[in-house]
Amino acid sequence: MSNVKRQPTLINMEYLKAYSMFPKNYDMTEIENFIPLAEQIHIMPILGLSLYEELLDQVVNNSLTETNSTLLLEVYKVEGIAVLYESLPFCWAHLSQVGLTKGFSDNSESIENKDISYINTHVKAQLDYTKKYLKNWLDEYSNNFPLYRKDETNMCCNKLNDKLDMKYDIYGLKKDNIEII
Repeated sequence: MSNVKRQPTLINMEYLKAYSMFPKNYDMTEIENFIPLAEQIHIMPILGLSLYEELLDQVVNNSLTETNSTLLLEVYKVEGIAVLYESLPFCWAHLSQVGLTKGFSDNSESIENKDISYINTHVKAQLDYTKKYLKNWLDEYSNNFPLYRKDETNMCCNKLNDKLDMKYDIYGLKKDNIEII
């Protein structure tokens, strides 16, 4: 067992299994490093930094409000697909001592590049739709989430993404001693 402390995330493995397309018996340790990355790329820009950090604090301290619990169930719909999207190339191909190899076992055939491209495109379309749905849902119920700012968040590059890049590294790990004005 390792004493490595994991970056806290909004979703745990139980909810990820429930809200993702991974098979129920899939070894989720294969993809757990993609969770903070998926949150940073796909969830934080929609929620905004303040609301994201409020949710994360409540998850870590097991003190979720009823309203934020409802919001998290909407977030999990996006996050399950986002984690799949970010990890998909690495589920298909594996890094090993011999290099990058396609996943292969005695009883299965590896898929071709065109197949993985099709799957990736399909998952991306689902991800785009669920992100748009979450944004619209938050806009509609924004009066329940005082830290959410409709006008500051969108799914494109904006000043919020620049702030997130300064405060979080590529793995979604919070950088210490960074104050964002």
